[in-house]
Amino acid sequence: LWGPRNEAVPDRVVLLGLDIKMFYGGPKEAVMHAIYRQNMGYTHIIIGRKHADAPYANGENIWGDFDAHQIFDNLGGDLQIKPLKVGFAAYYDSIGRVDLCERHKDEKPVSISGKDIRSTLQKGELVDPRVMRPSTSQILGAAMKTA
Repeated sequence: LWGPRNEAVPDRVVLLGLDIKMFYGGPKEAVMHAIYRQNMGYTHIIIGRKHADAPYANGENIWGDFDAHQIFDNLGGDLQIKPLKVGFAAYYDSIGRVDLCERHKDEKPVSISGKDIRSTLQKGELVDPRVMRPSTSQILGAAMKTA
């Protein structure tokens, strides 16, 4: 966040995580996570494009890609925590790292599809090292390989 402005992380900023069990309840669970964090004194929460989402057993989506973002646009009440909405991300050779797709509309990214990564690992193959460290890929691939 501060790198492009040639600044260091200010002493007044603390970046913390809060370990909460996931129930995969989709958009409503994203709001629940925001309430928990607000009650703990957090000022911001990162909401991914499919926050707290999991598909049906057949792979079909339960919720839309951005339902967890949209629920925050339509909330009543007095939620003070600020959601930071994060969309699709991918690896870009031009910058040598992962970034949001919306920032690179004219470039072809290296996809970070969870479905594709799981499929690769289940075949016992290594995931593209630009997406996952080879050591991690080896461990997960050995654990997930299907006969």
